[in-house]
Amino acid sequence: MSDLPTSIVIHEEGPREGFQIEPAGIATADKIALVDALSATGMPAIQVCSSVAPRRVPGWHDAEAVVAGFTPREGLRYDALCFDARGLHRAQPFAERLELLGSIAPSASEPFSRANLARDHAASRRRS
Repeated sequence: MSDLPTSIVIHEEGPREGFQIEPAGIATADKIALVDALSATGMPAIQVCSSVAPRRVPGWHDAEAVVAGFTPREGLRYDALCFDARGLHRAQPFAERLELLGSIAPSASEPFSRANLARDHAASRRRS
């Protein structure tokens, strides 16, 4: 008997991670088209967007439009990354389309925490 798993689960984070790092930005319609194309592959879970402050992550200024625009497929789970209560409040109107899960994702880098979360590690721990 093998000790290898009998299956794996792929949780696609490409839309969320990829769209937020593009300096020139990506059109909302193109973001929606990619989420729909990924949905057609049959993977079980897609992280659609970051529900973050647009001034911190300008690539996700249109998170609400992307979530409202993609076509959900039966049996697939869609979610969004929320770093704090404000992000959760921004995503809540889409609870019918997104699975809203709470999680803690600590950053290993103090500069990343300051740039992306607008707080240092100590402040992040106090907010968690």
